[in-house]
Amino acid sequence: MLGVRALSGKAVVIGSGVGGSAAGALLAKQGYEVDLLETHPFAGGRCASLKRDGFVVDFGVHMFSRGGAGPHGEVNCLLGGDLGWITRDPPCRIMGKTEFDYPLDIRPLFTQVSIARKLGVRPGNYLGAFRLFRSLMAGRDVEKNDPVVLRDYVSRYTDDEMIHLFMTCICQLYFTISYLEASAGEFIWSFTRMFNDASFGYPRGGSGDIPGSFLRSLERLGGRVHYEEPVRRIRVEGGRVRAMETGRAEYPANLVVSNAGLRRTVELAGRENFGEEYAGKADRYADSNAYVTVKLALERKVIPYPVVFYMPDLPPEKVFSHLETGTVPEDPYIFMPVPTNQDPGLAPEGKQLVIAGTAVPADASPELCDAILDKVYERVLDLFPGIENALLWQSRTLSGDTRELTAHKAGECIGLAQTPDQVGNRRPEHRTPVEGLMLVGSDAGARGIGTEIASGSALNLSRALSSSP
Repeated sequence: MLGVRALSGKAVVIGSGVGGSAAGALLAKQGYEVDLLETHPFAGGRCASLKRDGFVVDFGVHMFSRGGAGPHGEVNCLLGGDLGWITRDPPCRIMGKTEFDYPLDIRPLFTQVSIARKLGVRPGNYLGAFRLFRSLMAGRDVEKNDPVVLRDYVSRYTDDEMIHLFMTCICQLYFTISYLEASAGEFIWSFTRMFNDASFGYPRGGSGDIPGSFLRSLERLGGRVHYEEPVRRIRVEGGRVRAMETGRAEYPANLVVSNAGLRRTVELAGRENFGEEYAGKADRYADSNAYVTVKLALERKVIPYPVVFYMPDLPPEKVFSHLETGTVPEDPYIFMPVPTNQDPGLAPEGKQLVIAGTAVPADASPELCDAILDKVYERVLDLFPGIENALLWQSRTLSGDTRELTAHKAGECIGLAQTPDQVGNRRPEHRTPVEGLMLVGSDAGARGIGTEIASGSALNLSRALSSSP
């Protein structure tokens, strides 16, 4: 339980994404006078949901590994908020190289044996596969395995191609990087919590209701949210933050919490205020891949599953090679939630919303993004031919749309990549060299998957501030 005590001071939060909205609400609960500044006329950042023709459409491609049992739920509980969750069992249909329903609870031994068989693991590799899953479920030695690449960790237990294919696809889903790059420690930390919680789910009202619920709590606690208020400068004097400047006003503050990302925060506050070592390190951090999506509004229900997870028929090391070569994959990995199979209220009665996404290089051109999405759409029609005759409209989100939304030049899906040198105590801390300037969000101070890092970051920041003298 967060120890809450009344704190005096004015706090300004940059950005209404998950990290910013959670941090703002938790600070208001602690007694801060909070102003939250959002560039856009809508809330949520990468977790926003927008409306079109009666559909509530997520900006990104979202499901939430821990549902209400994870950091989103913990923030909501601390705030006394109204965030609700929907969980289905089975939550996911595996398709592509193999096909079966993936169960919500994989803890029983007989379930793990059944999954191995359905994945197509060779019988002689069952013992290695079992030992791998047990090690991941146990969640031990996270820090010890932070410097280890996930592929090498998996290879300690088995060389089975189907296990390796499954792991690299799961890793791309978690971190938007492949298992050739990702930290095994970070994967262990995330996997054990996801599958031991057995609460994989989706928020009622769409992904945008996660930050939306936090912002409702912020305003209930006396905080203020300012839309269409882009920050121009974080004013720093004498090594400490003094105010936030926008095109409309100046907001004096003794605490500024930036959900704008590490590099953007350095830019807003002035590189000279951080020292060359810190600013140079910020430049050198690597980013996650970008994600692109095609959103399909259907006049009737075509897909019966809550989520489709498509594993291509390729060797594990080749699945994401197009990210290095900047080419179009012949058989793309696809993550495809069907939000209206979770919450029918996200569409007009009887209609269906499908969101299919895949990874692209962070600097992918619009032409490359569209060519990859053409291939994704082609594969989706192969899987579910009824979509073509039921299609009302489709829209696409490219990496450039993410760049415009976040003001991050890379257009990355999550933020700083969760590689061995960028996780755990190697990830940026909340505190910066500028006194009173803190980072929150997926770049700083937490572990996890996607938006859950951001809520975890806000929780950790709130705890750190509440325990400060």
